[in-house]
Amino acid sequence: MPQIAVINESTAIADAAVQNMLPAFTQQWNSDLRTVWGVDEASFAFVPSGQQPAAGTWWMVFLDDSDQAGALAYHDLTSEGLPISKVFVKTILADNASVSVGATHEMCEMAVDPWLNSAYQDLKGIFWAGEVCDPVEDDQYGYEIGGVLVTDFVTPNWFGHQHAQTQIDLKNHAVAAFEVLSGGYAQKFDPQQGWEQVTGSKAMHSKMAANAVKGSRRERRMRQWKSRLERSAPTWGRRRRHTQKDEA
Repeated sequence: MPQIAVINESTAIADAAVQNMLPAFTQQWNSDLRTVWGVDEASFAFVPSGQQPAAGTWWMVFLDDSDQAGALAYHDLTSEGLPISKVFVKTILADNASVSVGATHEMCEMAVDPWLNSAYQDLKGIFWAGEVCDPVEDDQYGYEIGGVLVTDFVTPNWFGHQHAQTQIDLKNHAVAAFEVLSGGYAQKFDPQQGWEQVTGSKAMHSKMAANAVKGSRRERRMRQWKSRLERSAPTWGRRRRHTQKDEA
């Protein structure tokens, strides 16, 4: 059972506000996400600033922005080499978005792909990053748990496996595999072309979607793939700079 230490190092949100989210975190992970994706049950514990998280825990850290993350030495994994998710509170607020949606977005994607290395191949040979919240990430698609707004997320059917049926995302906003809703985005990788970001129309104007914020899951994933490609360049060919394509 993953034990998640929730740590608030942000100056833009009070400890009480973060603690108020924990029951929603627990219910979404252990009920909604576990039912759809088969993740292990998890527990959450708030760790006051300045205290050390328990050994063996995964971390969810609330930070002001990526600059603070660097200053506090939060990298891609915890100090024990375990998964970490980072919630950049000031960055989210600057985009006029919900902090609780942003936090549960990070949480759900850490649950399904804790090591940032999963991808799903479609029938054309394109690999789609295993990020389960990005295509439906906008606040308008979220739902409430105990008065806390949480993110929607896609089901395995979104990745277009051969026998995909019915539900594409938990709240039934998407209607087809690989559909990116307005305000959302997805990353796909063509071995011949490199990375491409597919966006819904609203995401083109979103700071969070338009830029791979240093330390975010998107930036970390792209960095890891770039490293793998450089090590295997004769096989994969030259990687080109990723582009954006609007699929409004």
